[in-house]
Amino acid sequence: MHLYLDTADRAAAEPLLATGLFAGLTTNPTILQRSSQGVADIEEIHAWAHAAGAREIFFQAWGEDTATLVERGLRLSELGPDVVVKLVVSKAGAAACTELSSRGIRTLLTAVYHPGQAMVAAAAGATYIAPYLGRLADAGRDAIGDVVAMHELLAATGSQTRVLLASIRDVDSMVTLARAGVAHFTMAPAVAEAFFTDELTAAAAQAFEDAVVATTR
Repeated sequence: MHLYLDTADRAAAEPLLATGLFAGLTTNPTILQRSSQGVADIEEIHAWAHAAGAREIFFQAWGEDTATLVERGLRLSELGPDVVVKLVVSKAGAAACTELSSRGIRTLLTAVYHPGQAMVAAAAGATYIAPYLGRLADAGRDAIGDVVAMHELLAATGSQTRVLLASIRDVDSMVTLARAGVAHFTMAPAVAEAFFTDELTAAAAQAFEDAVVATTR
């Protein structure tokens, strides 16, 4: 099981990374903007995330043509071996992914909305694809079914490309897809915190502590 935090918010990420449960951070330009940051801050984000224990840190290349995406992807990869370069699954992005993957750089094709795009990612040698579960549902599509189809397609063809599910809004959706074999999930810190807020677990923990106090002499 591989869990990631979909954020560039240092204050939110560091306590969760400190648990050792989360493999790293996933970011994109929109996520940077939400934290009042931009591509100029990527190097600093990498530094603190690495220091906080992130083992994989995802940054998205930007640009509208393949050559620019490759150039920026190479620059991102130079930050360290823990960097995974994200690219949108457009024609230019997929072509850039092919080039970067051929150079041994780990890549992720993002904004994946159709199982056929998983075929493109596999052909490009992408390490991961990132389907957007919540946005698929918002568009009226069979979000769970489409993600399962992507996972099954990759597994059936022997591809090394893995589904890294994004746009997750609740733990129950992750449970459903983990049962179908998906093992990589990235989520906002608020969703990650929901793993630790079950009221029955909290009650049991308090009962154990109360028992210790009551039997301590």
